[in-house]
Amino acid sequence: MKLFLILMFCQLQILWSKMDRTWWKYTTMYEVNLPSFKDGNGDGTGDLKGLISKLDHFVDIGVETVYISPHYESPMYDSGYDVTNYTSINPSMGTIEDFETLVKEMNSKGLKLIIDIILNHCSDEHPWFIKSVNKEDPYTNFFVWKEPKGYDAKGSPLPPNNWLNVFGGSAWSWNNQRNQFYYHQFSPKQPDYNLRNKAVETEIKKILAYWLNKGVAGFRLDAVPQLLEDALFRDEPVASPDIKVPFKYLDLIHIYTKDHPDTYTFLSKLRRFVNRFAKKWTDFERVLIVEGYSKLEKLIEYYGTEKHKIIHVPLNLHPARVVNHENASFYHNIITDYLNRLPEWATPSWNIENHDTFRKSYVLHEEFEFIGALLVMMLPGFAYIYYGQEIGATGSKIRSDQILNKIDDFFTQGKRDFSKLPMAWDDSLNAGFSTNRDLYLPVSPNYWRINVEDQKNDENSYYHMFKKMSNLRKTNIFKYGDFKSYVLSTWVYAFVRTFRNESYIVIFNFGSESEFIDLHNAIDNLPEFSTIEIASPNSGYKVGDVMPTKQRIPKILILRPSAALVLKT
Repeated sequence: MKLFLILMFCQLQILWSKMDRTWWKYTTMYEVNLPSFKDGNGDGTGDLKGLISKLDHFVDIGVETVYISPHYESPMYDSGYDVTNYTSINPSMGTIEDFETLVKEMNSKGLKLIIDIILNHCSDEHPWFIKSVNKEDPYTNFFVWKEPKGYDAKGSPLPPNNWLNVFGGSAWSWNNQRNQFYYHQFSPKQPDYNLRNKAVETEIKKILAYWLNKGVAGFRLDAVPQLLEDALFRDEPVASPDIKVPFKYLDLIHIYTKDHPDTYTFLSKLRRFVNRFAKKWTDFERVLIVEGYSKLEKLIEYYGTEKHKIIHVPLNLHPARVVNHENASFYHNIITDYLNRLPEWATPSWNIENHDTFRKSYVLHEEFEFIGALLVMMLPGFAYIYYGQEIGATGSKIRSDQILNKIDDFFTQGKRDFSKLPMAWDDSLNAGFSTNRDLYLPVSPNYWRINVEDQKNDENSYYHMFKKMSNLRKTNIFKYGDFKSYVLSTWVYAFVRTFRNESYIVIFNFGSESEFIDLHNAIDNLPEFSTIEIASPNSGYKVGDVMPTKQRIPKILILRPSAALVLKT
């Protein structure tokens, strides 16, 4: 009997390890912009069948979690973030049967699927909004409707307050049919839901349940800071007394329309609802991942407390905002400040590229693609990777007539499409993305030299270095290890991950000149020698090279501009 109990205990431990409920804490989530990833039916646009055909790619590079951009029915004014039906598939991307096949195939390969969910707004072509315009119950108050503040000299209605939308201009649009203003934090084509309406909350939960029952592992919640706004609709303060007529979003201080306290309460309800779908102790936890360009103190609040947790992973998007050459102290500060503010139980997250940002190669230089990926992958916690980062994909300008995103702010003016070019699979026609001559967006002109197939054949390529990053992230040292950050010089930054008696040193030269690096004077308890585990292709070193870690004169190594290394001590 004793032997039987021991064997049962061992089996339960094995089962528990396979069904890790907190799998999300250390995962690498790979964003797929569906129209850009792989065309499966030859029409020039990426789709679900194309994604299914490339699932082995994720297995090969060691990615466990795949997040896909909106796949819902949409007029596509804003890349699918203007939804007309939350429980159907955009015909250009496939069918519900394709989606079910995707989940089944992913499960068979040990992959988890995260989908985008847009809770702040929908398309003005959504049936709910059309019925709300017509005051058809129960949709009459599904959206935020207000009477005008008054009328101008010409008799035109004046907006209820001074709130602005993210893209510039008033956040209120007049509807002639209903004779009221409706509120939109983004484009007039994207009316905001009235999330204080219980009927809207009920419908949202139905949508979440629908996709959870289809087998998704969780949701990336879009535009969360804008979910709820001041119930009294008070004017927001002007950012500067010099601003006479606020128009740009940054002209106001958003104390009433961003990160509202009621948003956290609403999200708590969603987490409790989603938690119910992990019914058995052997089941994995479904997750909520928040997108929000919030100040750090507000971002931290989305975690909640240890007893009353709100969101599993609020995405830390501060690294993604880097658009200039920054020195070592900058990276040290944004990393340590964030980690020091986090509650001990909370999971850090890192993101340096996504569909809303330019590729770092576009705003900085090509070599930064490797540095950015390495930084995200080697830091503790949850890593967010944008498709193509594993090969150093670069953004590229496209002609104005090729821009698709019809909704954009006055800063980017459609340029977000520059980072959504088709994935380069090989150097054949259209980079192996599609057999169609006409594509959703043009391929990057450099696909002949930056593509998956060519890099698979080069053991020193970005692709193979990325695989090494993924493998390291799965080890105890990168899951649970301590973290220490160092500014080695003006432009050289390093951090050390340590677990028990093993350490890795990750070194970056963010400068534009070669740097002499002496680790000995900065980092304690170094061994005589260290082995290079990962080397950026431009570093001048190779994996397996042995370095004399304690040597002072000559300096331990010379690191080329915009190069990086991972040393095992």
